[in-house]
Amino acid sequence: MLRPAKGTPPTWHTVLDYTGLFLFYFAGTLAAFVVGARVVAVLRDRPAIRDIVAQVVFAGAAVLAAIPLVIAAPAALSFPLELAFGAAAILLVASGIGKGRDLGAQLGLVALAIPLLLHTAAVIGAKYVWPEGVFDGPGAEITKSGVMALSLVALVSPYVFAPRPFARAVTRPGPILFAMTIAAVGAVIARTYYLKVAKAAALAIGVELNQGQADPRLALYLLAVATLAWTLASCATAGSPARRRIGVGIALVILGGYGFRWPNHYLLPLLGIALVADAVKRVREEELAALPLTSETPPIADAAWSSYIGTVKAGLERSLTNVHTLTTRGEGGLSSSVIIGDKDGLPVRTRIERIDGSVIALDVVLGREHDEMRGATLTLWAIPPRALGVNPAGPPAAPLFKTGDAPFDERFKARGNRQVLDKLLDEETRARAVATLDGWLAFWEADGLRYRVYPGRGAPLDHPMPLSDLALGRTATADRLVAIVDLLAEIASRGITATVPAEPTTLEAES
Repeated sequence: MLRPAKGTPPTWHTVLDYTGLFLFYFAGTLAAFVVGARVVAVLRDRPAIRDIVAQVVFAGAAVLAAIPLVIAAPAALSFPLELAFGAAAILLVASGIGKGRDLGAQLGLVALAIPLLLHTAAVIGAKYVWPEGVFDGPGAEITKSGVMALSLVALVSPYVFAPRPFARAVTRPGPILFAMTIAAVGAVIARTYYLKVAKAAALAIGVELNQGQADPRLALYLLAVATLAWTLASCATAGSPARRRIGVGIALVILGGYGFRWPNHYLLPLLGIALVADAVKRVREEELAALPLTSETPPIADAAWSSYIGTVKAGLERSLTNVHTLTTRGEGGLSSSVIIGDKDGLPVRTRIERIDGSVIALDVVLGREHDEMRGATLTLWAIPPRALGVNPAGPPAAPLFKTGDAPFDERFKARGNRQVLDKLLDEETRARAVATLDGWLAFWEADGLRYRVYPGRGAPLDHPMPLSDLALGRTATADRLVAIVDLLAEIASRGITATVPAEPTTLEAES
């Protein structure tokens, strides 16, 4: 666009030309290496069969797309690349679909792949159905439909890809201001330099605009750009890493464009789809875990709570040694009651968190305490009844597997090392776990075990603590909580082989 119509190009144009050529190859090569590294990382986690197939086809399509970066690609490469591209898009989308994942993001993932699949359909039709009408027949109409589908995806992107809760995301001023600025600047540029904008759109992202006069769809495109700008800004500033990754994936699909002439046009959209599919698996749990701590549990008077903690201490002294209790108070009405003991050299720490007298969570750590975000050797999530809402996420682990024990598989989702689960939980222990455990349980090889449950949030209100009785001032026993701690100690003793000194928490250290 900047090259002079006559004469030898000036030096600045030559420099710009070579810089663009370098960046072209650099971006394509970088995308190819990122795809390769991501495929290897996913396969190392021993995913499900459908994920393995998706990654293999994804890698094959990336290799075919990257060939022109190394050698002059033969004409025979074009059609296999198109088939691999479409197949990879379908399989990557399928790998992101699953029960219990964010519904909006799943719908958005499907919508994001439709324009890419329309392009593949146009190529297949041009080869087998309408070879004589490649440029002005059904193929051209499908291509226009693909561009329109891409615009529609941009228009619906806030509803399917915006951070949750949506009511909070839509009121943030930063993304709104950014989108309004993009809309205003786009409208001015399109009105003032329409012909240059039309040419740039065709060269940069493959969107063909009417060159003779203003395209009738120009207003729709400008609205789509502004809407997409809001979505990308909202995702970029989201607290969830998975939500930010969704924004990156959408941006890569857009940067890939709809020209399908160069390696980047295939590599970037596929990488974007893969990132979104990967993020869809985690975004719901991350955003639920990040919600402000609230409790629907009834407030309990301090006197009743102190009496209950004493009862718990007395119950644990039957199986633990050196049992001590400590209650600390922090800001915002937060308080923590900690009960520390020892089971045959294994440190056991039970912590109950409350806000304004209402119990928020029960946390039991045996051995060394690990952060909830660190990958675990094995993680079990209790599947709560629908009426109890969602069980907040525990530490990540892979792959997902089933034990073959029907009651256990109906009660828990298991991720991580199957052999470790068989070592920790025999048939009798699994039955006890089904009857008593809610929330999640995570184990780190020969190091530590952690159990966390949120009463009233993915778990029954009065299990394992009789919160209703305590709120009403009734006499309450600690039998259920003591039984759970004993079960966890038994499980931990089968996997933690050496005595690991407990690391004090911040609350304990300050006390």
